[in-house]
Amino acid sequence: MISDKKIKQLEEIISYSFKNKQLLKSALVHPSYIAENKKKINKEISEFERFEFLGDRVLGLAISSIIFKKFNKNNEGDLSKKLSYLVQKNFLYKISINLKFEKFLKFSSRNNDKMNISILADSVESLIGALYLDGGFRNATKFIESTWGPYFDIEDKNMQDPKTKLQEISQQKLKKLPDYHLIKKEGPSHSPIFTISLKVLNLKKITSSGSTIREAEKNAASIALKLINEK
Repeated sequence: MISDKKIKQLEEIISYSFKNKQLLKSALVHPSYIAENKKKINKEISEFERFEFLGDRVLGLAISSIIFKKFNKNNEGDLSKKLSYLVQKNFLYKISINLKFEKFLKFSSRNNDKMNISILADSVESLIGALYLDGGFRNATKFIESTWGPYFDIEDKNMQDPKTKLQEISQQKLKKLPDYHLIKKEGPSHSPIFTISLKVLNLKKITSSGSTIREAEKNAASIALKLINEK
């Protein structure tokens, strides 16, 4: 399904050669692709979400271990903030773009842009899960340390959660919390899209979407903060 040539290209990008190439191939096939091509693909089962599940845990432990050693003067709160920033969906999407994952990943051509962003972010965790199975925690951590390396020293002010920041501004100005409401949920069960509305301060109602309600709310808060800064 995925050519050996492409597998070799990706291995060069991630600086790791898989002993079991099938693990890497399986990590690059999203369920949406199999569902879309079920007439052509017989009895193939996607391992993507299982690898993603495993990769999520490996990534969290690896990042936690790296920043624990690197920032030995930071307290638990500072480390948690840095960890949260480095494993969030938007950041994983950024990593997927850096690695040019869109050239290698198999996923449905019918998805909308927001869904594709979520899938590309998930693909990073799927790859990490496969890498862990093939090469163990040491090789998975080596890949993560190399790929995330330029971002470990990002300033704390650039990592603050937009919902927290917006909440602080709203309470300071009006003594009120931002008002988030779920408008709708759409898309397939393996890749849902949530749309929420946000009313805050004197801004017009903001709507935004994400692969989780939390992500949709964060995206709306980011829009609100941008509008506030433009005033």
